[in-house]
Parts: sequence; structure tokens; C-alpha cells
Amino acid sequence: MGDFNNTKKVCGFYVSSMHLITMILPYIKKQTEKNIKIQTVLEFNLKENVSKVLSKLVIKEEEKQKILNINWESTKIEKYSSIEKKLNKILEQNKKINILISGSKRYISEINNILNKFLSKNYKKLYEKDITIINCFEVNEFDNNIREILDSHEFILNTSGVHKKEDIFEDYKKKRIT
Repeated sequence: MGDFNNTKKVCGFYVSSMHLITMILPYIKKQTEKNIKIQTVLEFNLKENVSKVLSKLVIKEEEKQKILNINWESTKIEKYSSIEKKLNKILEQNKKINILISGSKRYISEINNILNKFLSKNYKKLYEKDITIINCFEVNEFDNNIREILDSHEFILNTSGVHKKEDIFEDYKKKRIT
């Protein structure tokens, strides 16, 4: 997906849903401050945990409300045509968008296949859009595939933001095909 003009592919790793929330909230807060659209595609509902973490943070109520207004509920995988309509509508109204995906390996893979199809089909009209796709993986489920996940992403997200994967995993070197 990173092959499209202004599309970045980011991965993040978490050990529990609470860890996921605490990891992504600093990034989400910065994006909402810049009025950048956050679109979630979640296999599991995170609304209660987001509310719980936000209730303990010392930030402005307005900022909390922006974050709470994001859809933190689970998303069923839909037909491509209905997803295409939703994405077109969102992208008509926003120049920049973050698509946050979290769930099982199968769920993340299916959503990424749909997004890849959408980006391939619409690449000309998306030329001036900035799209960041953030795939969040639970470490326990993906323990043996972390290198594979890193190989298929350009960046990594942690509590301090988005970084080059080599900056986080110093020994990481992408396998070269010779």
C-alpha cells in the first residue's frame, strides 16, 4: 500500500486493548488537534476502554470529546461497494486521513485487501490526499510473524509517535531479494 502516491503504511504492536489505547492516544490527540480525520476499522469494540483512559488524563474536555467522537465500536467487514462509498465520502471532505485498523490477523488482512483495491482503483483522484494506514497487531497473536509485519510496513507507531522502523528496531534490516 505504501506504493501509492501519498499513502503511508504504519504498524503498531500491543499486548492488550488497554495497551493499544495508551499507545495510540498520544498520536490520535495530535491528529485531532490538526483536524485530521481518524477513521477506525476495529474488529473489537474499544469505546469503554477509550473512555476509561480518557477519564484519567489531564487534557481539555474539548480534546477528550474530539477523541470520544471517533467511532471506537467494532466494524463488520462489508462489501467492497459500501466501503468504497464511505471512503469516497470521507475523502471528499478531508485532504488527510488516518485509517486505524485493529483485530485478528485475518481481519486486518481482509481490510487491507479492501483498502488496497480501493487505492488501486482510485489512485488518480487520490493524488492530492494524504492517507496513513495504521495496522495494530496484538503481539501474542503475531509473535512469530513480527519480521513479516515489519517488512510489509514503512513505519512503526509507539507512544512517542510514528517512526522509521529502523529507528525503533536498530537491528532490523529488510531482507534484500537478489
